[in-house]
Amino acid sequence: AQAIWLNVRICSHSEIYRTHRLCRPPHSECFRAHQQNFHLVPRELEMVAFLLAFVFLCAEAFAAGVGSLSDGLPTRLIGYFDAKAQKELSLLDLPHTNLTHLVLTNAVKVDNQGNLSFFSNTGEISGEALITQLAKLPPKLVVSLRGHEDDVALDELAEVDEVRKNFVAKMASKLRDWGASGLEIEWHSDDPGGGKAITEPFDLMEQYHFALLCRDLANALRRHNKSLSVAVRPGRQEFKEANFVNKYIDWLALRAYSMRSLGDPHHSSLQDMYTALAEWDAKGVQKHKLVLATALFGRPGAALHAANDRNEALRRPWRELVEGRHHVAPKGDVQGDVFVDVGTGKAWWVSGLNTTRAKVKHLVANGYGGLALRDLHQDVSREEHSMRLAAAAAVKEAILTGATRRFLAKPLSLLQKGLQRSRSPVQEERGEL
Repeated sequence: AQAIWLNVRICSHSEIYRTHRLCRPPHSECFRAHQQNFHLVPRELEMVAFLLAFVFLCAEAFAAGVGSLSDGLPTRLIGYFDAKAQKELSLLDLPHTNLTHLVLTNAVKVDNQGNLSFFSNTGEISGEALITQLAKLPPKLVVSLRGHEDDVALDELAEVDEVRKNFVAKMASKLRDWGASGLEIEWHSDDPGGGKAITEPFDLMEQYHFALLCRDLANALRRHNKSLSVAVRPGRQEFKEANFVNKYIDWLALRAYSMRSLGDPHHSSLQDMYTALAEWDAKGVQKHKLVLATALFGRPGAALHAANDRNEALRRPWRELVEGRHHVAPKGDVQGDVFVDVGTGKAWWVSGLNTTRAKVKHLVANGYGGLALRDLHQDVSREEHSMRLAAAAAVKEAILTGATRRFLAKPLSLLQKGLQRSRSPVQEERGEL
């Protein structure tokens, strides 16, 4: 775009306008030579320059794929793939275009001694084989890690210095061998065996152990250009200080779903997004480190959390809601958030296409780190209903809109020798806006 502007700088001699390439300093020979050939009036030539520059700006934004934020940091579009969902979505059919990262879940776990165990099921690809094969795809592969038998193992592992340090060295080596790009820790604070409820936050010692584990992992992984991310849940208080997150964590994946409360039947609404982001904004975590995770499944419109909230029977995949035979959208609006069970009349709520686009717009416009889709096996393959493709298109549109606004907010003077901001007071004020 800058080159276009430089090549249409205008010199004025009487009412004849010439381009920078055709003429050097004005003189009578130049005037006579071009008098018959160059009759664009100033407004027309200015419009040509503007349109050409704008076309190049658009091309650059779309060529970048899922482009970048205004501060030059990446807009991540992350897809989660569950190793246990291979029967619903095979590795060969895994959609990955437009994604910047793939996060593989339930493929590997660690016990309290630092020993790794991998997903294994007859007739399905093993967890470790999945990792090595997914690492060959264009999106960066991030391996999700949980505790075995439960996440209490992560707490017990982290509190013993020798065990923790040996595990960190092993994990860094494994990621290099697999060709993975990074590691994501998903540590849930509940302890069913010890009587700690699902909704209970991390206590001070758990926070301390979590910080020790992340500090050591971050130091080890960064030496090999690997990322460390953490999946967090609303109100669980995984980290006490924002400074720690800003220093050691590449991004937090904020779960902004299953957050229903009194009067709010929607489990993954725009308000849920605002709430999830505000929790970490208030702590002072840098915005580009906050990635919003949105669900690709719907839930019935019950106002309160139930005891069996994790029951899979209370979930409907997006593909089933929008393309199945058992649910219909009111007034045929498949872009919306509500789908009704034709047999029972029960309403199912989901972050639909329009809501997901609105989330993307907010994230990009405000400099957040991106959007994560959980999980890809619940999406549809048809392009017109694909949540992945809708999110990718929304990211591109939001980036282009932001770039266009910045472009228009910085008026350039065509009559200056170089590419400089206009110095008129009115234009300066508009530029600030």
